[in-house]
Amino acid sequence: MELKDRTSKIAFFEVTPAIDHLTDNEMLVLRHCVTAAALIDRIYLHQIYKSTFTLLNTLRSKSTVSQTERNKALIKFLEVNGGPWDIFRDFEPFAEHIPEKAKGSSFYPHDLTRTEWEMHLASNPGDREGFESPYTLIQRSSKGKLIAIPYSEAYGALLEGAEWELKAAAKLLTDGVLKKFLELRASAFKSNDYFESDMAWVDTDGSPFEVTIGPYEVYEDRLLGLKSTFEAFVGMPDEDSTAYLKRFAGVVPEFDLMLSERLGFTPKGAAIPLEVVRDIYRGGEVAYGRQFTAFNLPNDRRIHELKGSKKVFSRTMMESKFHTLHRPVAERLLHPSDLKYFKFNNRLLFVLGHELAHGLGPSKVKVNGREMSFETALRDLYPMFEEAKADMLGFVLLKHFQDKGLITAEDLIGCIITDIVSSPAGWRMSRGQAHNQGSLIQYNWFRDRGTVSYNSKTGFLEIDPEKTFSVIEELSYELLKIESEGDYDKAKAFAERWSSPAPEVEEICARLEDLPIEVHSVFNL
Repeated sequence: MELKDRTSKIAFFEVTPAIDHLTDNEMLVLRHCVTAAALIDRIYLHQIYKSTFTLLNTLRSKSTVSQTERNKALIKFLEVNGGPWDIFRDFEPFAEHIPEKAKGSSFYPHDLTRTEWEMHLASNPGDREGFESPYTLIQRSSKGKLIAIPYSEAYGALLEGAEWELKAAAKLLTDGVLKKFLELRASAFKSNDYFESDMAWVDTDGSPFEVTIGPYEVYEDRLLGLKSTFEAFVGMPDEDSTAYLKRFAGVVPEFDLMLSERLGFTPKGAAIPLEVVRDIYRGGEVAYGRQFTAFNLPNDRRIHELKGSKKVFSRTMMESKFHTLHRPVAERLLHPSDLKYFKFNNRLLFVLGHELAHGLGPSKVKVNGREMSFETALRDLYPMFEEAKADMLGFVLLKHFQDKGLITAEDLIGCIITDIVSSPAGWRMSRGQAHNQGSLIQYNWFRDRGTVSYNSKTGFLEIDPEKTFSVIEELSYELLKIESEGDYDKAKAFAERWSSPAPEVEEICARLEDLPIEVHSVFNL
């Protein structure tokens, strides 16, 4: 596939942040935070492929006259993917002389196998904490022995720069939650201990703007699912949207309590802060490939139990994806009589349920007498199961909102239809991506239970939302059971059974061939 054809599938859109209302001092704080975010972006590029930044700089340094059309397309697609592999086509290399993408990115030696990993930890139990930390690289010593290198050492120079910028930003702020977070996060870049700064981040309230910066998600570690990539996000609060979603937060703890009584775990911390924001800047993990619309962080389960977690929603990206990606798909795959349910507010409610559900349910499991997180137990399978669980348990939570009179039965039906018909937009990307694997599990489950089907004669998805909800409850508890058992082999068998594309998936994707597969923001800051 030609580079220009790959790039043509991406819908680029410009973002000009509304920041004119900030004071001169706040503008200086923002400048320091964005500069730190740009340094974090460089770390991420290094994590994905050590030569990405050098390759981009080499291509950009060529004079405008000497730039070939292919070079221009190569620069643009590198800027979309963050590396020389096409995220939307199962990491297919698109630049010359590029090898197959390693499952462990640059987190591990490329010749490391799970067998060697497990044998090393069995023989060296004292290494386990450092090796399983989300914040270490695994390398070989000069003698070939596996060793753990803290991120603070591996990315020292760039982290020192980000540390300086955050401290400079904090000095300009009066005492408050953002100042505290920036100071603690700056210190964490040096100490490699992110616990206290993650605790402080949960307390931040988006004033004067939202700052999320650090190592968080483990999607890029397809080998063991342990190592986190760096990301940075800066956003301006959308006060009206935030107020609308905060109406739901008060009834979440009682839902978690009911869930804990059913499944036998300790309920989470009561803090459920959430913010809806407009994008100012993205860097690292959140800037490349599949663009996030919302996140629930931190991922540290200790913080979930002690305090809770914070949800951040990007109104900028939700609106862009809804109108550019999801609506065109719905207009092709939904019967005209069902299109009335396809609404932005229903998508917003679904994303709310999904992100809240990430912080609900049990978070630890005992395997062979050792307590561990789900991430450690399920390794590379964890992201797929966690995304599918968040989708399904999120719907169960939305039903709880309905029972409390916060949404209507028609809202819930609309959320189900809106989500199901939005899934094929993702199937056209990499099928190995966690969110897409999770949505295929759901579609196959619904299809098997007869609540969702594809009519090849009409080209429409036929959905029975009321019957689908009972199936959603069944699947949500099945996924919770798999996570809480921590049985890797059982989880793998389930994934092999339910995440493979159904026969009609290719036909559905073919009907969408001319539509964009993703949006990508270009910031005017």
